[in-house]
Formats: sequence, structure tokens, C-alpha cells
Amino acid sequence: MLVGRGSELSRVKRIINRKLNNNCIVTGATGIGKTAFAHGLAKDLSHDPLCQKLTIVSLEASSLKYLDTSSESLLDRYLDALGNIKNETVIIIDGFGSTCFNYPALARNIMRALQTLTQGSTVRLILTAQEREYDWLKEQNPAFWNLFEELALKPQPINEQVAILRNKLPTLSSNKMIKAQDTVLELIVSLCQRFAQVGSLPGSSIKVLDEALAQAWVDKTVELTEAQVYKVISEKINIPLAQLGGNEKERLKNLEQNLNSAVIGQGQGIRAISSLILRAKLGLRAHNRPLASFLLLGPSGVGKTEMAKELARLVFGPGKNFLRLDMSEFGEAHTVQRLLGAPPGYVGYEAGGGLTNPVLKEPHSLVLLDELEKADTKAFDIFLQVLDDGRLTSGMGEPVDFTQTIVMATSNIGVAEIIKGFKDGDDLNSPQFLEQTIVPQLTRHFRPEFLNRFDAILVFKPLTEADLLAIARLEVAKIEKRLAKHKVKFALDDEVLKKKIATLADPKFGARPVKRYVEQVCENLISKKLMQG
Repeated sequence: MLVGRGSELSRVKRIINRKLNNNCIVTGATGIGKTAFAHGLAKDLSHDPLCQKLTIVSLEASSLKYLDTSSESLLDRYLDALGNIKNETVIIIDGFGSTCFNYPALARNIMRALQTLTQGSTVRLILTAQEREYDWLKEQNPAFWNLFEELALKPQPINEQVAILRNKLPTLSSNKMIKAQDTVLELIVSLCQRFAQVGSLPGSSIKVLDEALAQAWVDKTVELTEAQVYKVISEKINIPLAQLGGNEKERLKNLEQNLNSAVIGQGQGIRAISSLILRAKLGLRAHNRPLASFLLLGPSGVGKTEMAKELARLVFGPGKNFLRLDMSEFGEAHTVQRLLGAPPGYVGYEAGGGLTNPVLKEPHSLVLLDELEKADTKAFDIFLQVLDDGRLTSGMGEPVDFTQTIVMATSNIGVAEIIKGFKDGDDLNSPQFLEQTIVPQLTRHFRPEFLNRFDAILVFKPLTEADLLAIARLEVAKIEKRLAKHKVKFALDDEVLKKKIATLADPKFGARPVKRYVEQVCENLISKKLMQG
């Protein structure tokens, strides 16, 4: 039974009743319901009084691969398979795109045969294909596809998605006798919407429901619970349970405080970043863009990269959730393609893209674009699409979802102005300072429409001596933690440390000289002690 899709059914009927270009290609992502639509359409047309004069023939395209690849033999066999063609016949072929895409030699002959079959306008074709398959098919035979009107299936509303699951429930639980409340079905739909990597709705939600019912059967419960749904989703997308339920909200309440503990002296930027992340995680932001995107400016060593690493850990948990791209590696136009991967037929196709591959494997990631200004302008076009649409297509033709990523870019543009403003006591993140001092510098390197796609442009200020002292203490604590098995503790003399930091403080280099000094002194001390036994 087809749920919804009333407007799409009406449009197909209009197309097949036209005199010109009265064939239809139904496109959409895997799992969006092309097969259900094709079957529902065949049933609807056969019961529609206005279509009584039509002969409806429904075929599975997978059977076509067994036909000979010679054009004459293919056409004869195809016509025989259809039987005696009558006037006003509609042929529905589901899975047409995937069969042709997988058997390209056969595809050309099939299209020639069908083109002959449609001459005279008495036979109409309704075919289904994925969008990338349709793009490929048009390249093979543009003249044939000029006879078609495309109908792109869009995701259905939540109430229809829940109704689809409700209809599937008796079949999926037939041997388990497990019930499921609508609230649980709504949870499945919402999680599948939130985590696009599980696939397109409704196919993804049907698979999740099926597996969750199996989990309930294993748990020996008679009714499906939210906890069982969370467990299935967690294992499917390799994300901790805490990030799916209420525990994540509790954990993110302390996000600002935890970031301030790890990144010293950048309270303004941390407050803005925490606020945006919380809004995204509460579902208050658009779902077709990354969770959040930031452009961080400021001198070296003030915590921009450290912020990215710590944010990735706190939001996504430990693991391979942090992708750093050195944008200087994409400074030439010909190197930019490495982000997406080589297209079919080119060297390196199998390797995939340096950006698309990691995000495809781990969609819950922070993507750090280090020294963004050093990239070629073609790279900006790629990230413009990421920031605007939350998706990319890899060189392999795979759709890559960025809606669960955080995109963070760093740049040293405007450092001289930032240091001067800091010395003058300016509020570096005030709208006035950004608009009058920083944006003119940025627009020399980036197009305004690209800059406008970032959720926030933030200035990380130069570090004070007090900040550097706190960082020194933090670095000592990290070394003590690494050497915990040796029970090492360092006695710090603040006055001595302050005098040394005063000689190391330089707004152009930030905390790096201090970190090197702490590492050198502490490691030298401990190495001597360890050597002494």
C-alpha cells in the first residue's frame, strides 16, 4: 500500500496523458521509495476509471540483464516479453537505472529498443533511477531522454513516514508479536532524519524498525522501547548512546566551562561557539547544513587548533572524529580535486577523496581547515557547497553528508590589525571592529558570499602574561598525567615562572614558546630522575 505521494501520482497521470514527451523517469536516492511508488502507481493506474483504456505492464529491470546484447535480438525478445502491445500501453520498469548502470553495454541496446517502442506515442514508459544513474544515462543517449519528464521524489512529511512504519509493523513483527507505539515510530523517523548516513527515508526507518523489533525479541519484551531503538541506531552509525538521548544534553550543559578549562584566554570565542553548538544539538538550526561552522582568526599559538581538537572530543567523544586538512596542500587548482577524489577512469580513483572519504566513514566529525587562505579559490567553491547544502558528491559519485559535522577554518589574515587592536584595548569581537577592520582584510582573499556562509567569524585575541602562566600550569599538569605511573609531581615557583614567561611573551607567537619551555624543563628534570632510578 502506497502512503501519501498524491501529488506525485497526479503529476505522472498528467505526463502520460500528454501528446508530447509523455514518458516519465522517477528519480531519487536509494531508500526514498522509488520501488514502492512504482508498485503503487501500477495499482493506482489499473483501478483509475480515467485509465481504463490503458494496458499497464509492470516489469523488474533486473530481468533485462538476461537478454542478448545484440540490438535486433534484444528488441525481439523484449517485445515478446511484453506480449501483444495494444494501443495506449504504459510500461513501468522499476530499477531501470541500476541495471543499465551495472551493464553499460546492455544499456545502450535497451535504450535503442525502448526508443523504437515509444515511436507513435501509443506506448508510454515510466522508469526509475537514482539521480547519479540518470545523469549517466543522459550522457549515453541524450536524444532518448529528451522524450522524458523527470519526477524527483522528495522526502515525505513525518506523519506519512510514521504511517508507513505503522503499515509495515504487522509484517515485520508477524513471527514476534511485538507492539510499537506511535511515539516510538516517531522516534525512529526523527533519528533517521537526524542521521542521514543510515540512508534515505522511508527505507532507512523500515530497516531500523525491523532491527529494533529483532532487538526487542532478543530482550524478550512484548513492546518496542525507545532504549532499544537508541541501541540499534547507536550501533548502526557508531556513535555513543550518550549522544543520542538525554545524556548528551546533560554533558553539553558544561561545554563552555570545559572548553574554558582547556583553551585559556578565549572566553568570548568559546561563549559564541558553545551557544551555536547547543542550539544545533537541540535541533533549533537548519537540518540541511553542518551543525555549525566557524572562521577563527588570530595570531599563531593562541588556541585555534587546540579549540578544534577539544571541541571534537567534547561533542563527538574520543575516536577518529577529528579531520585536519592543511589547506596549503591545496594551493594549486589541480590539487583541489584530491579533496573529492579522482573521477572514474583517472589515476587514484580507488583511493577516494581526502575530505569525502573520512567524512563518509565518520560523519560525526569536526573538519578543521587549517590556514584556509592558502588554498586555491576552487577549494572555496567546494566548501561553499558544504556550508550551504551540507553535502558533497565524491569522485566516486557517492553522496557525502556533512549535516552532522562541525566545520572550523583558521586563518592568519589580519594578524597585524588584531595585535594593534589588542594593544589599543579594542573589543576584538565587536561588530564594529570586525566590520571596519577585519572584514576588509578578509574580502581581499575570500568572496563575500563565501564568508557569509560561516555561522560566526571569531577573533582569538593575543595572550596576556596571566594567560601564559595559566597555560604553563596546564602543560605541567598534562605532563604529570602522562607520567602518572611514575607518580611524578612538579613543584612550581610562580615567581620564577612569571619572570621566565615575561621573557617569552610575544603576541606574534602566542603560547608556543611557553609550551616548548615547559616541556624542555620538565622532561629534562624527569629524565635525570628516571636515569638515577
